[in-house]
Amino acid sequence: MEHIQQTEKPVSLRAILFSPMTRVLLMIIVLFIISGILEPNYFSTEHLMAVLVLACFLGIIGVGQTLVILTGGADLSVAYTVTLSACVFAQTTKLTGNGLIGFAAALSTGLLIGLFKGVGVARLEITPMVMTLATNSILMSITYLYTQGVLKGSSTDFVTTIAKGNFMGFRYCVMVWMVIGALTIFLLRKTAFGRKIFAIGSSLRVSRLSGVNTRFTLIGVYVIASLMMTIAGIMLIGYLGYPNYTMGNGYQLISIAAVVIGGTSIMGGHGSYLGTMGGVVIIYLIQSILIILDIAEAGREIVNGVIILLVLFAYGRSKKAGA
Repeated sequence: MEHIQQTEKPVSLRAILFSPMTRVLLMIIVLFIISGILEPNYFSTEHLMAVLVLACFLGIIGVGQTLVILTGGADLSVAYTVTLSACVFAQTTKLTGNGLIGFAAALSTGLLIGLFKGVGVARLEITPMVMTLATNSILMSITYLYTQGVLKGSSTDFVTTIAKGNFMGFRYCVMVWMVIGALTIFLLRKTAFGRKIFAIGSSLRVSRLSGVNTRFTLIGVYVIASLMMTIAGIMLIGYLGYPNYTMGNGYQLISIAAVVIGGTSIMGGHGSYLGTMGGVVIIYLIQSILIILDIAEAGREIVNGVIILLVLFAYGRSKKAGA
């Protein structure tokens, strides 16, 4: 197990200046300054909070995507894991009149989805992208069958308060994201489970030979990822007020981009959730600038696509350079 534990080494000033986190921080500062120049009111704390509110949903989804990518995979079932979980929450709450039962039903749904994906990847050894993309198609059909083409239910007062309420100007949903983020950082940095995630991403074969229970770890990663998508879906219900069939679509690929922009290697084994949080903020600062420039939604989607292509192109070149 010595291979899994990372030895602490003195960090040089050069390493700090050229680290992924430094680049992410500089990008955030530059984009925030640009948005402030284009629209002076955007220098306000209200604007920053508005960006963080929009970012928190992607940030929570990014928890799971970060864990999956660190193991060398990518989860392409985000869209309908979010949507189905949200629909289960809304409709169960409507049928029972109890938000706690709806919450439990949604979490159970997320747990089952995570187990399904995890078993497919860990035990059946199906390629993660293939397994999760197939899962997304299955979940899409299940969502339409479950709702019978008619979306029912809405948010509860408590969930709406979490999604839209604030304490002294600081939004509750952002607090939830910060707490989940802190727990994720602790998981990756300070626990044996986190070290196993990095080890699997570096080399699945070596991890197995080192005695790591790779199957259990991978299943755990996909369960956590699906539960995070479920929580994001429930919070989206609170923010939007009601479910819709496309509520998760916008997070499918951009969640991968956020993770990679934050410095996590698309090949796995290296990265951090703190970087992902920065990547999420960068994406929404870019969106904010496009809104200031009055770019239509179709144009913003094109920019999102270009961002994803540039990120994958850059990491493809870095992989060849390291080969």
